[in-house]
Amino acid sequence: MTQKTFISALLAMCFCFAHAQGVFTTRETQLLDATGQPFIIVGMNNPHAWFGERAFQALDNIAATGANTVRIVWNTRGQAEELERIIQRCIALKMVPMVELHDVTGNSSAQRLLDMTGYYSRDDIKAVLMRHQRYLLINIANEWGEHSVTTQHWLQSYTAAVAAMRQTGFTTTLVIDAPGWGQNIQPILEGGNELMARDSLHNLLFSVHMYGSWNNAQDIIDKLTTAKEKGLPMIVGEFGYNSNDGQNNLKCKTDHRTIMTTCKQLGYGFIPWSWTGNNKENAWLDIVDSRDWKNPTWWGREVIDGECGIRKTAITAKVFEE
Repeated sequence: MTQKTFISALLAMCFCFAHAQGVFTTRETQLLDATGQPFIIVGMNNPHAWFGERAFQALDNIAATGANTVRIVWNTRGQAEELERIIQRCIALKMVPMVELHDVTGNSSAQRLLDMTGYYSRDDIKAVLMRHQRYLLINIANEWGEHSVTTQHWLQSYTAAVAAMRQTGFTTTLVIDAPGWGQNIQPILEGGNELMARDSLHNLLFSVHMYGSWNNAQDIIDKLTTAKEKGLPMIVGEFGYNSNDGQNNLKCKTDHRTIMTTCKQLGYGFIPWSWTGNNKENAWLDIVDSRDWKNPTWWGREVIDGECGIRKTAITAKVFEE
């Protein structure tokens, strides 16, 4: 047996094992749900960590947009009972819950990244996630790693974090953010396949966030196409737009339409930032009016009802049809 044949056989065994467990998996560039059917994330970031009941009540309005996924913005202060209530409501609304921890945004310590896995392994949190693992994704940490993080540091740090998650018993797809506050895709392009190989279940989904570092529309097309060519499962887990000709706190002139169109063409998912409740300097990113948590802003109309927006492209996961 050649090395290539052996690796292919090993990947097939891991794929079969994960589906025997009934969870999300990745195969080549595709995300598959627990039924083994392809699933493309087209969803919404929702700020549960900061807005409690208002964010919970917003889930019904998010579902009304057609979103098939909710990225649950969370942190390690969050209690198990509330997290379960959110996850259960997402499932009832036929939206895939993706849990993420915001505590180490922009932090480059490998130990702090491991601390996030410690939260997931807490008895009460683990019990909640295990009960609903068939329907959920786990985004280990939001935007871990600042701009100077190298491919090697990102690779080694996430190798340990992924191993810790698997040792805890999680078999579902783990979502791995790019460093550089989520925006530096190079470590994923250079080390993503290696990290996938190091995962005992070979079941990872990579996520890049697109703001001011992505002001060149051709870079969006070229880099996402390169990820596809490298066989990397990928989503754009956060993104903004050209607000006030880049005169905003993130210097963002990103072409959001190119992001959504390119993702659609490549079969990659996307999740714009964010439903509402951003602070004053980030308020331009509110998808609905923060005064009522319901009526879309210009940004909201673009990502919800645009030509490649949520309403026209999101398809519910087959796992909810069982």
